[in-house]
Amino acid sequence: MKKTILLVLLLVMTLTITGCGKKNDVVIYSSQEEERDQALKEQLKERFPDLNIVVQHIGTGNSAAKIKTEGENVEADIVIDLETAHVKDMEDKFADISYFDDSIYLDGVNTSNNYLTWVKYTLTLIIDNKYFNEHNLTIPKTYEDLLKPEYKNLIAMPDPKTSGTGYGFFLNTVNIMGEDKAIEYFKKLKENMREFTTSGSGPTNLLKQGEIAIAMGMTAQGVKAINDGYDYQIVELETGSPYNTTSCGIIKGHEDKEHVKEVFEFVVNVFGRYDKENFMPDIILKEQNNKVANYPENLKDADMTGIDSIQTKERLTKRWEEVNG
Repeated sequence: MKKTILLVLLLVMTLTITGCGKKNDVVIYSSQEEERDQALKEQLKERFPDLNIVVQHIGTGNSAAKIKTEGENVEADIVIDLETAHVKDMEDKFADISYFDDSIYLDGVNTSNNYLTWVKYTLTLIIDNKYFNEHNLTIPKTYEDLLKPEYKNLIAMPDPKTSGTGYGFFLNTVNIMGEDKAIEYFKKLKENMREFTTSGSGPTNLLKQGEIAIAMGMTAQGVKAINDGYDYQIVELETGSPYNTTSCGIIKGHEDKEHVKEVFEFVVNVFGRYDKENFMPDIILKEQNNKVANYPENLKDADMTGIDSIQTKERLTKRWEEVNG
């Protein structure tokens, strides 16, 4: 009898504890930076105060791996800021959103019925003006300029194997020089490198710490540093600005889950515009107003043929081992 009473009490406690936890109405996988995710959380809470919407930060590679492995069973309902090459490779894992009115985008930006472009981000050189002035250095304007001996240990670039930013620079040099010559180029550039960083933000962080004078990084991050008071300048390479894109979508099988579509439409139409106007100003929307001070206008696109091909990326990042082991 006592055992029966004890089992009943344990069952009641278990149900009580389970009931106290609020279920997740919508789960979003995001690969954005922290401040962008925080802005998204705040806007979602204001717009959907009665929903429990979880924004889970997850790196683009890990996000892609989970979706590819788990498919419809992945916990995410919505995915944002995932590198487009990964999304395109897993297009069948994403729901049909051809119903979505994408007229806010520039013509030609979206080419799939299963995902939408989230952001385009350009890549430039971020230069420490103080260091260059103190050491009477000339500003590099080409990839070849970066090989000059006076830049030894002054440069950082993200590793193409772990960063879409680094891969953008690598792919651009391949498109300009050809694969073999690009590999040889980076072997030479490595002599001037302070570090190939794991993340895309790594070079800008090293620049802020005074450990380098040239960051090969995202234009948006360099501009943010300038607006935060750092004496930097943004330099576009003569061959144009490399770039990469990320995309967003709804996981297939989750599209009819309650609230998912309305949250997705808010994320794309409302927060998406806010994000591009306040954080990632490279233009992909019609009537996109840039509110980021000091952001360069009219950057010229570099040759990024193959940027949305996962097969190209896998081949080239494999070859990167010839450069960095």
